[in-house]
Amino acid sequence: MLSHFPPMRGGISAYADQAAIAMRAQGHDVTVASPAPSSAKHVVDLTRRGSGRRLARLARASDCLVVQFQPELLGEPDNSRASRAVALLRLAAGLRAAPDSDLRIHEVDYGQGPQAPLFRRLVRPVWQRAGVITVHTERERRDFCSAFGVASSRVRVASQGDNMLRRTSFGRIEAREALGIPADARVLLAIGFLQPNKGFDRAIRAFAAARPEGARLYVVGSVWRKDAAGREHLAALRELAGQTAGAELREGYVDDEEFDRWIVASDTLVLPYRAGWSSNVMERGLLYDRPVIMSRVGGMAEQAVDRPGVTLVDDDAELVDAVRHS
Repeated sequence: MLSHFPPMRGGISAYADQAAIAMRAQGHDVTVASPAPSSAKHVVDLTRRGSGRRLARLARASDCLVVQFQPELLGEPDNSRASRAVALLRLAAGLRAAPDSDLRIHEVDYGQGPQAPLFRRLVRPVWQRAGVITVHTERERRDFCSAFGVASSRVRVASQGDNMLRRTSFGRIEAREALGIPADARVLLAIGFLQPNKGFDRAIRAFAAARPEGARLYVVGSVWRKDAAGREHLAALRELAGQTAGAELREGYVDDEEFDRWIVASDTLVLPYRAGWSSNVMERGLLYDRPVIMSRVGGMAEQAVDRPGVTLVDDDAELVDAVRHS
């Protein structure tokens, strides 16, 4: 398996860890390679020279290469398009060498502007090398097949909630004591990386407008990338939380166990994303039977539709109403 892996940060890292555990429980021998030092056995950084040959050797010695793909597997977002293209070719070398492969797409770059069609044609041969491609929703399958000309028969849909494991044994009272949360409060939780697309500023504004009696809102997480946009967004969250009675920003990286403790301690998750493919946080909330308020955006609309306990909102007015009645 090639993937970000614990203790590397992010939902893909946690997802890959649980997928590896599930496959081992089924009797498979799973060896993991990650793009940076981690608890994985190997380091294969596709931005480095020679990584394509190294991945190919590992893939050739295996029965199947499983790739947990997101664009950052090819390097940082501010890396040049050319350098990311070279990294993609190194990934293709591994797919070509593998007896079989499963390319699990968690997010993909469709390109932007007038160059997008050309970009998609150039990338298509890499995706064609995968034995099977896995996405999380039917909408993602339709979009992916349409954009890259891949036959729908080669793309399967698997829920992001598959293989999820509970990471804490704490009950609500224990979790609240450990986290310093009032035992009798109605707790709303917005948790994850503190970046603009998560919309946690929307959660604070909705909470301020709704003013639910006896409730508290906790915004929990750390900045994924400390660039100018990330710093500005964090400053805005600090200001909003400081101005909003009952709202609190808890900054800092949250490991898997603490993440689940926060969910157990909460009454409702508030996930007003502006954009995204799918939500690992929503699935973890449902794993612990917590109601979820979430934006109807991207693949998450399909991921959440008809799921008991999920309220989808289309705009800020609906978000305020959902928070008020949570």
